[in-house]
Amino acid sequence: MPKYEVEFASFHKVIIEAETEAEANDKAAVMEDEDIEHDCFETTGYMIWNEATEVK
Repeated sequence: MPKYEVEFASFHKVIIEAETEAEANDKAAVMEDEDIEHDCFETTGYMIWNEATEVK
């Protein structure tokens, strides 16, 4: 039986204090996983990110 790989993603919303949008983006780019999970105020749960592709 063929096997298929499906990629899931979990989206988290975090409030970042910054003077500008660029600064907020810079801070977000270097956040550690633990900080994202700790500061998260909303999560959407898992959603399919990519459709199934056959694993060969």
